[in-house]
Amino acid sequence: MIQAILLDAGGVLVTEGQSRKRLAEFDHLLGWEPGTMHRRLYSGSWWEAVSTGRVSVAAYWQAVGQAWEEHLPADFKLFIDNFYAHQLDLATLHLAWRLRPYYRLGLLSNATVQLPRFLLSEKRLRSLFDVTIISALEGVRKPDAAMYELPLQRLGIAAAACVLVDDRERNTAAAEALGMKTIVHTDALATEQALRRLGVRLASHAVLAQIVA
Repeated sequence: MIQAILLDAGGVLVTEGQSRKRLAEFDHLLGWEPGTMHRRLYSGSWWEAVSTGRVSVAAYWQAVGQAWEEHLPADFKLFIDNFYAHQLDLATLHLAWRLRPYYRLGLLSNATVQLPRFLLSEKRLRSLFDVTIISALEGVRKPDAAMYELPLQRLGIAAAACVLVDDRERNTAAAEALGMKTIVHTDALATEQALRRLGVRLASHAVLAQIVA
């Protein structure tokens, strides 16, 4: 029986459309192929190091971003926070709140130590999660098996009683190997349909209005 739903942050609860658009504008200014700046900042060894807490955010930025500050508009510096210019996906957020009356919810995110600030700034996320697992605070990232074991231990449940919703197949594949049920997220409607196929209960929209009032 399903007891808990784990949700990823970036790409699931939070959309990065505006962020990627601005980073693509920086690519254009530098004469780079679209997507280059995003890859430089948020992939590779320095990103893995900062998102597991092995280096500070300042050291990470000095290595991957600081050299471009003089060549780009002032707001480039704000991308030191990988959730800068991200927006809540309201449809997925509402879906999460419709799960809340029946299941324990967890956040499972590969992110830096700055993510808690974003979570605290969003009142619609407060009290949503029973457990919050952030890679930089734990020293381990998805798809490492140890990352998935943390919420199971803290919630006191077996892998088979848990569903992971994540936008990356490599992350869901690792969770499945541990015995979790998984959904590769593309949008809220598709995820809701997948949850229903798993037999997951959802509160009605009328009940949702009372929960978040």
